[in-house]
Amino acid sequence: MRAPGARTWREKVDIVIYGSGGHGKVLADAAGCAGDHVVGFLDDNPQLKGRMVMGHPVLGGAEDLATLRERGVRVAVAIGNNATRRRVAVRVTEAGLEVASIVHPSAVIARSARLGTGVQVLAKAVVGPEAQVGDGVIVNTGATVDHDCVLGAYCQVNPGVHIAGTVTVGEEAFIGTGASVIPGMRIGARTTVGAGAVVVEDLPPDVVAMGVPARVTRQLMKNPGG
Repeated sequence: MRAPGARTWREKVDIVIYGSGGHGKVLADAAGCAGDHVVGFLDDNPQLKGRMVMGHPVLGGAEDLATLRERGVRVAVAIGNNATRRRVAVRVTEAGLEVASIVHPSAVIARSARLGTGVQVLAKAVVGPEAQVGDGVIVNTGATVDHDCVLGAYCQVNPGVHIAGTVTVGEEAFIGTGASVIPGMRIGARTTVGAGAVVVEDLPPDVVAMGVPARVTRQLMKNPGG
């Protein structure tokens, strides 16, 4: 993880957004607001090739990564499913491209926070002092992650979530819109916290928890390829 003074996401670069759906639109807007040049989108739906999304062309799919490498672009992975986002990021890296981080200029990131590669911190989000944000994490619009939190790789903190200090969120966990987590909690890998839930007890891996307070409602089957 890089100290803020060394973050390469402050550089102005050429960006291709992998995924042309709603999250892709959000990333394209954030990249543009940060002063980067959005070259276009990639999407694995071949019917979308050549279409325009927010004024940018859909250039193709995964088969076009090699061509993009020659153009020196970076790729931001706009896929909401955490395990899939991770797989696509690996594919991008294996094709010889850098996975881009996108940080909206209105986001507030403490000077002592640490961000991994390929992170996405969107409009009005806050990342507090000494927080650690792993590779491929999404901290979505208006979410807050307070001091000393640890966000595992490829987890997702959705819009309006509030995570208090010293919380640990496992890899590929999903914290639903508007959820809150009190200080010191641990949320297991791949666990889903439902929208609006309030987490007041530790949650194990691979479960769904919902409600106020959040209670485990079902067990998830771990994806062996995840």
